Amino acid sequence: MEFVGHGSAGLSLKEGWVKYFAVYGFDRQTTLVLMPIVGAIDVSLGILSFVSPRRWALAWCAFWGLMTACLRPLAGESIWEVLDRAGNYGGPLAFLILSGFPTTVRGWFEPIRAGAVPRATLKRVAAVLRWITALVLIGHGAYNAIVQKPMLLDQYTKMGLTSLPLIGSGFMASLGWLEILLGVAIAIRPLRSLALAACVFKISTELLYPVTGYPMYEFVERGFTYVAPFALFLILPRVRDVPERDTA
Repeated sequence: MEFVGHGSAGLSLKEGWVKYFAVYGFDRQTTLVLMPIVGAIDVSLGILSFVSPRRWALAWCAFWGLMTACLRPLAGESIWEVLDRAGNYGGPLAFLILSGFPTTVRGWFEPIRAGAVPRATLKRVAAVLRWITALVLIGHGAYNAIVQKPMLLDQYTKMGLTSLPLIGSGFMASLGWLEILLGVAIAIRPLRSLALAACVFKISTELLYPVTGYPMYEFVERGFTYVAPFALFLILPRVRDVPERDTA
């Protein structure tokens, strides 16, 4: 979802991407030529990782996701953009840890086969999912509470949320601080109830993109922002330490 959605933005020549290419010195004309190529590669990697996942592709996706996230503050946007996109690089990383790191070059190119996963590996995956969820919530919450991101304000206005009685004018900030607190709570103690609440919360907020007229790929490319907390919800019972029995 992350890479098919992100690639679709490139294929559609998303205007917002132009300034990211400019960080590397590309002019607008060159950018418009490169953008669909980059988009097609992203979509191809997304399809490959779904149909026949390979470890080399997951490693590249983790690197690419981190690099593109870091481009945003370099292009003049807030540092919160890097946190909000933790799913872009953390998702492939979690999948790579789950599949195991190969000891041979061939292992990086072979299809990943399903099999038994050691509990220690599941714990590492749970840790990545925990921090993806926390960072996404804190980063996105800061858009509302601190940055007052225009795109999100536009969504809330179209939904009539900014004109609610009593909290209308403060809706954006209130929602942002609530999201930040949820992220901090999960970072401190990832309870299953909190993970499930984060999943529902993220699906609800990300659905505002297509509901308020933004392209569907905006919702699709944020897939791991709600898949990560749901995966954490499922995996937590399998990684909790079992208390020792009292033999006295």
